[in-house]
Amino acid sequence: MAYDLITMGRIGVDLYPLQTGVPLPQVTSFGKFLGGSASNVAVAAARLGRHTAVITRTGDDPFGTYLHEALKGFGVDDRWVTPVPGLPTPVTFCEIFPPDDFPLYFYRQPKAPDLEIDAHELDLDAIRD
Repeated sequence: MAYDLITMGRIGVDLYPLQTGVPLPQVTSFGKFLGGSASNVAVAAARLGRHTAVITRTGDDPFGTYLHEALKGFGVDDRWVTPVPGLPTPVTFCEIFPPDDFPLYFYRQPKAPDLEIDAHELDLDAIRD
């Protein structure tokens, strides 16, 4: 079956405070969410009834497992989301200061796994379609 949309890029775990207007040092609890622009676009299209997939890489860790489960839960095909041994799944923290101040803090050390996408791993026929 052909895809309506295949995205490629960053995926990660977004940890957002459950309190608004509180700086990170004083935050007491966080919610865990699927993050990354490529993943968010694929999820948005899937919510509109489109057949979507994402091409990206995670760490080989529990956060990577969570991202697979989240993608599947949103109806996004995760067949091209593969782990990179030795690199952790990226985590991003956000502060929430309404109405328009949302500082982001990215943790992708030593580098994000999605930077390890290799052309030989791509399904060029599916992308072409």
